[in-house]
Amino acid sequence: MKSNIRLVNCKRSCDAYQEIRNRHYVPNHGAVGQQLHYLIYLDSHIVGIISGGSSAYAVACRDDFFGITKDNRTVALNSIVDNTVFRLEYNQPNLATQILRLWRKQIAEDWEMQYGVKVAGFETFVIESDNRKGALYKADNWCFVGETQGSTKFHQHGVEKVFERRKVEKKLVFCKWVRGGKLATQYFPTWNNKGAVAGQINLFGGNL
Repeated sequence: MKSNIRLVNCKRSCDAYQEIRNRHYVPNHGAVGQQLHYLIYLDSHIVGIISGGSSAYAVACRDDFFGITKDNRTVALNSIVDNTVFRLEYNQPNLATQILRLWRKQIAEDWEMQYGVKVAGFETFVIESDNRKGALYKADNWCFVGETQGSTKFHQHGVEKVFERRKVEKKLVFCKWVRGGKLATQYFPTWNNKGAVAGQINLFGGNL
């Protein structure tokens, strides 16, 4: 009998989401920017969570893959979604890949409805370990594009021009185009009317 997989949109503050999020290998320090979160249901049971958020602001290998430059960055990045969290707590052959494929389709629709921009592609950052090499993303035909540099800008007290560079763990970077996807060439914020840049994050998340 075929299992029924559903992704149910939820708030990040949802108790069920937070309970699973706190068991993810990346510490739960909150999220900034645009974001959509989902509970993963297998039949009637919650078996995990998956989230998408604003793309990281500057990652050389990611930029090369998508053709992001200093001239198009502030607009184009709004059409790239970062798979910030994916935690699955039930083991079934091919289940993770099925969920990831379903998530790509669903969040592309939800993202456009929520933020008014078509999704052109996806990114994710994986903290490598002996048993974590990004196999899930490879199985879903994401491209391994390189590694992060191991440092990031930390802005002091929200002041954009005042920052310090901090060391962070290097991460494997995987990217995937939406079929026929094109980077945004114009963007009108629907969630924050104070600026034209949709709050891209500088701190990298990690994933499976």
